[in-house]
Amino acid sequence: MQYHEIVPLDKAAAGELLLSGDEEKIVMGLLGLVEGNTEWRWVQDQCLRFVNDPRVTVARVAIMCLGHLARMEGKLDLDKVMPVLDDCMQHENPAIRGVTEDTLSDISIYIKD
Repeated sequence: MQYHEIVPLDKAAAGELLLSGDEEKIVMGLLGLVEGNTEWRWVQDQCLRFVNDPRVTVARVAIMCLGHLARMEGKLDLDKVMPVLDDCMQHENPAIRGVTEDTLSDISIYIKD
């Protein structure tokens, strides 16, 4: 995967990328959503859709974006997010576990009950 500048995206533009099925477009869609959309619940739900994607890059970015969202918005629906992240901590791939640990750290720092 080649580096591209992250472009903030609205729901329509991101939705098109997320539906493309193309790994790179999905990644750019997720990253762009976190940067550009203020509807945090909708962004969170889009990230959750891709957390268990069989493409490790897509899954890692979806998990990472949840951490970015926690940091940028200071909120997540923890009742939805935490069980998913707990499952990710059991993943056989250490890359998934590592990014999940980082995201859990972001949540503990930036989301105050």
